[in-house]
Amino acid sequence: MSSSVVDKNDTPNVQMLDEEQAAKFFENLVQSYLGLSADEFLKRYRNGEYKDACNNPRLLKVLMMIPKAARVGDHK
Repeated sequence: MSSSVVDKNDTPNVQMLDEEQAAKFFENLVQSYLGLSADEFLKRYRNGEYKDACNNPRLLKVLMMIPKAARVGDHK
């Protein structure tokens, strides 16, 4: 039996983003996955247009990445 090592480094590969970097990341994600601006996506999200997202993996990924502030309506 053999085992695989994904990463020999014990340090997690995590990069913390500030608010501005996170907004830019989200904007780029939405544009590349859905072809919309983040503002347009969030407008549609708030209007309930994405309730049936289970069959769309790209949409699910975007939904999981919605910034916390945008979930409560604080997105600018």
